[in-house]
Amino acid sequence: MTKGVDIGLYASDITLSHKLDQAEDGKGNEATWNMGRLPTRMGQGDGPDRLFFATEGYWRGYFLLQQDVLYNPTDEAKPYSLIFDVTTWKDIPSQSVKRFRGFRYLEGMPD
Repeated sequence: MTKGVDIGLYASDITLSHKLDQAEDGKGNEATWNMGRLPTRMGQGDGPDRLFFATEGYWRGYFLLQQDVLYNPTDEAKPYSLIFDVTTWKDIPSQSVKRFRGFRYLEGMPD
């Protein structure tokens, strides 16, 4: 598989659980993550972009991102929303990570 851009977020375990529970609830597959700035590297790879989640000091897994990004000009704090399908979740082997804010571009993440 060719690679897209990997973006990493650090969230609470509860937040990630909520996203994963949404896939089991059958109330829709689409979820969003609101951001203060747009990840400008999105869509520049040859494959799907991935949204990785870290909780409790470890990378846990990822969702596949849609190519579209929502923009809300009335939300001054977090006008951008990344869209992903909650049914695309894939666990990865745990890798330790220090807590951080915002997002990171990631290199060398597992498939």
